[in-house]
Amino acid sequence: MSWKLATAFIVLIALGSPQDAQPERATSQDTPKLAWIVGTWERTEGNKTTIEHWLPHAGTTIMGMSHTYDSKRTYFFEFMRIATHGGRIAYIVQPGGDRPVLFRAVKVTEEEAVFENPEHDHPQRIRYEKTEQGMTATISLMDGSKATEFVFKRRAK
Repeated sequence: MSWKLATAFIVLIALGSPQDAQPERATSQDTPKLAWIVGTWERTEGNKTTIEHWLPHAGTTIMGMSHTYDSKRTYFFEFMRIATHGGRIAYIVQPGGDRPVLFRAVKVTEEEAVFENPEHDHPQRIRYEKTEQGMTATISLMDGSKATEFVFKRRAK
């Protein structure tokens, strides 16, 4: 085999095939596609109610908060934001007001947003999906295991 052919072969292996290419990551230009998430969402499980509220996009951020409670106490709360971080969209969450954890957007459409952080223990993937009945949020590991689904309906005004 000639050295030119061997070099070309090595270059092709190093570059990989088109199927090996990483998917495009969501950038700040994709933020308007998330307009559907804005509003107040509600789910009830037994006596517990969870409200997730998202403010309209302002500047480079969509601010959100979540609150799970019953008539006697708060069980859980978190602060969330979808913001531009390093030119890309990121989901930044502070469960219970703890330190922020960043999940990078890997897919943003007018009906779905997927955020990932493979370094986090759980969840590693957060997926929001617009549905006919409202919105579903799913948290899981990167391989889809240990998934928990939260089905919300838009709260009446």
